Amino acid sequence: MIDKYSYGEVRRLNPEWPNPLLNIIKEEYKLGWAANVAANISSLNWTCDLVWLVWNDKNADVLSNVCRENNVNLFSIKKENFPTIIKQRFIENTYHQQLLRVDYEEKLQNKEGILDNLEKLLKENNYKIIVISDYNKWIIFEDLVKYIKEFSSKNDIRVLVDAKPYNYNFFNWVFLLKPNFKEFCEMIWKEIENNDKEIEKYWLDFVKKMNTNLVITRWSKWASLITKAWEYFRLETEARRVFDVSWAWDTFIATVAYVLNNWYSLKNAIILANKASSIIVWKVGTAIIDKEELFNKKKLKCE
Repeated sequence: MIDKYSYGEVRRLNPEWPNPLLNIIKEEYKLGWAANVAANISSLNWTCDLVWLVWNDKNADVLSNVCRENNVNLFSIKKENFPTIIKQRFIENTYHQQLLRVDYEEKLQNKEGILDNLEKLLKENNYKIIVISDYNKWIIFEDLVKYIKEFSSKNDIRVLVDAKPYNYNFFNWVFLLKPNFKEFCEMIWKEIENNDKEIEKYWLDFVKKMNTNLVITRWSKWASLITKAWEYFRLETEARRVFDVSWAWDTFIATVAYVLNNWYSLKNAIILANKASSIIVWKVGTAIIDKEELFNKKKLKCE
């Protein structure tokens, strides 16, 4: 998916209707969703392959070019009548206020050929970690996930999943499941308070049911890790001024993947991922982490 940002100045109201009239100054494209996860992994100097569905439209070319700029290897699966998804945001440049978002997307009607292409890709490469970013956009389906889990189990591959509540039952027996707090509430069908006492009432049954490690991201300040060994860790991070949390969780799971691949423990991977997210939230728009920021080699300017 592509994020398109249109920046401009507002100097007057639209004479046709009482809303701001934006004079566009510049436009830029960035990778979004799973592609943003891939961009974050690549920015940490780790090779990453992105699997995505595209059609033969102009936005497919844009996606390919932006992947190349971010050193992401794109393995595109061609699907007829499934336009490449793009989300366009119109932003007032002085105060970085979003005035409007326009989504260009259509529901995927035909899943034929997706699993065959994925099987071929997995068999031809020696992956150690697979990240599934499920945004409930009709692309992730049960047979696809079943094959990934079976293949990964046979080949000692860890599967990390950023899942939406609608599909979460697909992901039992994966290595790590990462909902945010709101999504976790939907998964357990309970409205609970965002505190340790409330979470502790439900996490054990959930982990037993899913047989997976679970990390719940709890907005900009901390995360809760619950392991398959029934250990509970509340992992806080450095508080920062928050500009935008929209893409912090892409950075979070990308950092977990990178750190696990470098033989850190799961707990330490979550600590570093929490730190990475705390850096991203004070950046505007779709942003990526880099190695120098993560490991404190670059001095950060926080306003």
